[in-house]
Amino acid sequence: MEKDVQPQTTLVCTLAETLNRCYPDALNLLNPGASEPEIELFKTRLQRELPEIFYDFYRWCNGSSYENLENNWLFPIEHGRSLLSLEAIVKQKKFWDEESKVNFQEWQPGEYWNEAWIPFMAIDDWWLRVVDTQGCFGGIPGQIISFDYKNYPFRSIEYDTFDKWLETVILKIESDCLFKEFHEIPFEEEKDIFAIEKRINPNRRSIELEPRTA
Repeated sequence: MEKDVQPQTTLVCTLAETLNRCYPDALNLLNPGASEPEIELFKTRLQRELPEIFYDFYRWCNGSSYENLENNWLFPIEHGRSLLSLEAIVKQKKFWDEESKVNFQEWQPGEYWNEAWIPFMAIDDWWLRVVDTQGCFGGIPGQIISFDYKNYPFRSIEYDTFDKWLETVILKIESDCLFKEFHEIPFEEEKDIFAIEKRINPNRRSIELEPRTA
């Protein structure tokens, strides 16, 4: 990350300051922030309403940088999960929107994938985290949903808002656990991580998808 952009929102400012104080080298894992023309192009392509703090975050950092360009591997940021750039978000969303038109017919419409979802984090080939701009599963617009699309018919409502995700990330940085993958974390420390997440996000829940009946 070379571009020096001062975030406008308090949470993104706090995140930038906390990361710089606790893990200054970790800034090298992130791309420079997106420019205003890049953000406007992104808005035009998606035509979905996202919270302003989402754009302030991307002005500061436009996703994870590449660990391996040849294999398109992104540096992991949170427990092995990587941040998508704005360009990668558009590509991922286009892929899933097109897939949903021909696949996933065994599930209720809009539950396996929903065109209102904006992916912003991923683990290659099996996991996504999205901003839900609609408020699916009885939730609220702007909530954060994640899912393992390889194996399980579950959707996790992780955070009520993008702000809550940022709050959690800040606490994980201060607790020295953000950059550890789950298999590297001792059981007691893992319990502490879940306690942090539950405290900030008491409405966390898991939804089991219902197959469509004939």
